[in-house]
Amino acid sequence: MKTLPIETIERDFPNQWLLIEVTETKGGIPSKGIVIKASPRRQEILEEIDRNKGKKLFFFFSGIAASPNTAFAL
Repeated sequence: MKTLPIETIERDFPNQWLLIEVTETKGGIPSKGIVIKASPRRQEILEEIDRNKGKKLFFFFSGIAASPNTAFAL
């Protein structure tokens, strides 16, 4: 597997849940990593986390989490 900048991974896997093995950080924030799994289904990524215990992992969604027309009340 190839180590890539997080920005490249986000671009290459649009609107996907991603599990990355972090290989480099800047100021404590993941900056480079190896894609372990990408999926449109969050549950698939959660299951993969259990199989990768002991690794430094970064789990995130590469798209917009909510529609721009969504309203939130606090």
